[in-house]
This record gives sequence, structure tokens and C-alpha cells, in this order.
Amino acid sequence: MKILCAMDICTGCGACAQICPKKCIDMIPDAEGFLRPVIREAECIHCGRCRKVCPLCTPQSKPDTQPVAYAAINTDETTRMNSTSGGVFTLLCQWVLERGGVVFGAAYDVDFRVMHCRVDNLSDLHRLRGAKYAQSRIGETFAEAKQLLRSGRYVLFSGTPCQIGGLRSYLGREEERLILVDLICHGAPSPKVWQHYIDHRCDRDASGQRPEQINLRSKVTGWPRYSIRFEYPDGTVYSAPNGQDPYLKGFIADLYLRPSCYACAFKGMARASDFTLGDYWGVWGQMPEYHDGKGTSLVLLHTGKAKTLWAELSSRMKYGEAPVSAAIGGNPSAVTSAPYNERRAQFFCRYEAEDFEALVEELCPPPVEQKPSLVRRIVRKVRRMLKR
Repeated sequence: MKILCAMDICTGCGACAQICPKKCIDMIPDAEGFLRPVIREAECIHCGRCRKVCPLCTPQSKPDTQPVAYAAINTDETTRMNSTSGGVFTLLCQWVLERGGVVFGAAYDVDFRVMHCRVDNLSDLHRLRGAKYAQSRIGETFAEAKQLLRSGRYVLFSGTPCQIGGLRSYLGREEERLILVDLICHGAPSPKVWQHYIDHRCDRDASGQRPEQINLRSKVTGWPRYSIRFEYPDGTVYSAPNGQDPYLKGFIADLYLRPSCYACAFKGMARASDFTLGDYWGVWGQMPEYHDGKGTSLVLLHTGKAKTLWAELSSRMKYGEAPVSAAIGGNPSAVTSAPYNERRAQFFCRYEAEDFEALVEELCPPPVEQKPSLVRRIVRKVRRMLKR
């Protein structure tokens, strides 16, 4: 067995495993729970396709255009309230499904593991809505998307920026009927830590019962002050505001992200995607007419394809154009990698043997309030990017 690439570089996008003609690359969890490509050397024919397809070993060109930013709200209130932010993702998916296409995105399986899957009807689209704060298992979805595209179907593929970069590299050419949607990504937490936290909650809240529903971005307490919510078969509910739940505290403190997230190669304004979606944090100060506490999407349009589709969807939204630099000022994760947490190694050494909540409390002291000067530096950085 041979690990294909460096531990601190690999994003786990899975393009190498899917391109391999001998299928001798397996995505194996490492000690921290992150999937990594491992080659069965006895079967390898040394064709080099795995390295050629890697978006880090062989970087792909990105659109040399400046994005257009919007604050946007889906006018369907039910969809919006069941979405993480403003419900724009659902509108994009509906457009594809209405034309007989297929949507790929992150969903939970029966054990709340995060995996990429396909949806080809509106009734199942709810599986792809909502935040999932653990790295998803891509599986064979790149190959499946390629087959559908070559058969003439529309495909929308959503994922983290590194996953979208991997898919573009895997396809190897522009696809007219492909719509790529990436996220403003804070970082990819360990799937192993996520499963450990579910077990912790089950033991703490419901005598070992498994939850029926998990919502990491419940709007019961409002969109800016969202809550995490676990619902159990006996009616027990665990709910905590985002600043009080231990898993979200550790996530925001960058305690258990994938090593590549601390120097992400996919940050910035030049993206491999057509659309970038996120929460429009700060909309209440910049564009208050688009803020009612129920969620507002920040949407970045990178390509002509995105602009054409946006115009077709305009009747289903309330939206307004925003200055890109100002919009990104409230979303620094769009352009800045997560800072490395010096207590990360300590966490991974201890979390399986100690109480999760006590450990996170010890390793994640209350955050220092973000200073206006930091926001100004981020805005200046974005402006420099836009001038290139």
C-alpha cells in the first residue's frame, strides 16, 4: 500500500480514485478519519493518470473574470425556512430537475454520515438542503455525473471548492449542461469526530437512542442566531445556540479540520464553479431591505452560464446586486484559509477518551471579538483581487 500524496496537501476529492483505469486506488480513512487515496501497488500500471487529474498536482485554469455578487431570497417562504440561508440552492436545483436533469450534493445516510448522492426528483431534494459540517464521501459521483452529461442530461453538482476543482479536472473539458455550485467553506471537519459527537449526544440526551433528525442550522431561534437541533424517537430534543453547542464551537475554532484546509488552494475570487453560495452575513448593515431574520443568501456569479441562468430565475427571487468587496467582508472564509489551531493535535490525542464537552471547553476559550481593522484588511484584500 502506498499513500498517493502529502498529508497536508490532499483534499480527499477522490478524482484520482475515480480516474484510475485499474481501480487500484482506495479512499481509506486515516487515523483522524479523513479519507485519503491509497494505491494497491501490486495492481498499479504506473500510467500517471492519478497525478494528472489531481487539481493540486496539475492545477486547472480558472475563469479570468470578476464575479458579480447578489443578496438573494427565495420567495417561497416554506423552502426558505427549510434552507440554511436564503433558499437559492433549491431554485438552481429545481431548474435542473424541471428539465429532466440530475442534482448531486451532500446528504446524510441512515447513520448521519455525510455522503454525496444523486437526486433526480423534487420530492427527494430536501436531502441536499441544510448544512453538513463534516467532509462528505464523494464515492463514484464524478464518474456518474460524467456518464449523465455524455448522455445529454443536465447535471448540477454542488460541493466544497476543492471537490468542484476535482470534478472539473476529472471531466477534462467544459460541459455545456453542467452547472457547478461551490460553497463559501470554512473548512472540512473530520467525519470521525462528527460520528463521535453524535454518539456523545445520544448518550447524554437520550440514553443511547439514535436521533431521527439532525439540523445544524435550525432557524427556530432565527437565522443570525441559528441553533443545532437533535430530535429523538421518544420526543426528546436537544437544542443549543451556535455559540453554545460544543461541536460547533470546536468547528468554528478550527480544532478538527482537514490539514489541507489550513492552507486551502481553492480560496479567492477565481473559482472553478459557476456559482458560489453562502450566508450573507452583514446584510443587515449593508442591504437591510434584504434582511428579515429568516435567511439571506450571498450569491457570486462567475461565468456567463451563471448569469444566463440567474436571469431565468429572477422571477422566483427577491434580489439586489451588492459590492463584491463589501459582501466578502462578512464572509472572510471566501478568501482566507482557516488559521491553524495549535491545540489541534492535543484534541485528536484526547477526544476519544475524555468528555467531549469538557475537552472543547478547555481547548476553545471564548473567541476574541473580531476587530474592525481585520474586516478592513479583508475588504482591501478582495479589492486587490478584483483589480488583477
